Amino acid sequence: MINTTLCYVEQDGKYLMLHRVKKKNDLNHDKWIGIGGKFEKGESPEDCLLREAREETGLTLTSYRYRGIVTFVSGPDAEAEYMHLFTADGFEGALKVCDEGDLEWIEKEKLLELTLWEGDKIFLRLLDEDAPFFSLKLTYDGDRLAEAVLNGKPYDPSCHPKKKEPLLISGCLAGFACRYDGKRQELPDLDALAERYALLPLCPEQLGGLPTPRTPAECQNGGVWNRDGQDVTDAFRRGAEEVLTLCRKLGCTKALLKERSPSCGHGQIYDGTFSGTLIPGSGLTAALLEENGVTIYGESSWEALL
Repeated sequence: MINTTLCYVEQDGKYLMLHRVKKKNDLNHDKWIGIGGKFEKGESPEDCLLREAREETGLTLTSYRYRGIVTFVSGPDAEAEYMHLFTADGFEGALKVCDEGDLEWIEKEKLLELTLWEGDKIFLRLLDEDAPFFSLKLTYDGDRLAEAVLNGKPYDPSCHPKKKEPLLISGCLAGFACRYDGKRQELPDLDALAERYALLPLCPEQLGGLPTPRTPAECQNGGVWNRDGQDVTDAFRRGAEEVLTLCRKLGCTKALLKERSPSCGHGQIYDGTFSGTLIPGSGLTAALLEENGVTIYGESSWEALL
């Protein structure tokens, strides 16, 4: 019995993938896989994991999780393989060039678009669903997956519900009473969005530590002041950074935000005179999200998300 490890290192909603294009006579040639390899004498799964990570990537893993065992069978005469499957979300060091292929960070949502073994797609879905520790047996006939058995039972692909794309939405638009005046402004067809997206309602101003209700505030000269003349920029920045952190953790690339808000406004905001005058610009949260690749929608254009 051959024992190997495979690990998917995670960062900002992406997995570190290895495109196997450099070795001759490579069983995995042109496939995208995680990092790992065969046990050396006397190694535990964790020993092999850490060594292979250092050798293939230059990284030292500091936080990892044992997720399951995958048994590979590729014919009556071939030796079976136990693959010990891990994920890792903490590491130190810098990536190096790998002599087995090209290392690249790939967004989780795009993994199934890559050239993968069919069986890999099964355990990637199980990882994505945060399945409990599992045993998966994969039987191949050449490159074709002939049979899959999960926890002793024939694998049923229908057990994977279609995953919804995450959508950040301003809490007030989702029906929460978190506006500056303690009111809500729920979208009329919120159910239509919830049918298509996994909604993530957040209020940046509350996340920044401000109370509800709170004194109205507007952007001015790169900062935010409330109507009483208090500088509340730090709270607005904290809230924006918290929202960005959550977006990254959940792989959120779209946001539906409250228009004209000093946090969530995009394209137009009030000019800081509390006179109702609009000027070009964006609130602190909207600007930070856009800088980091999140596409912003206002409530007047929410139908574009459908």
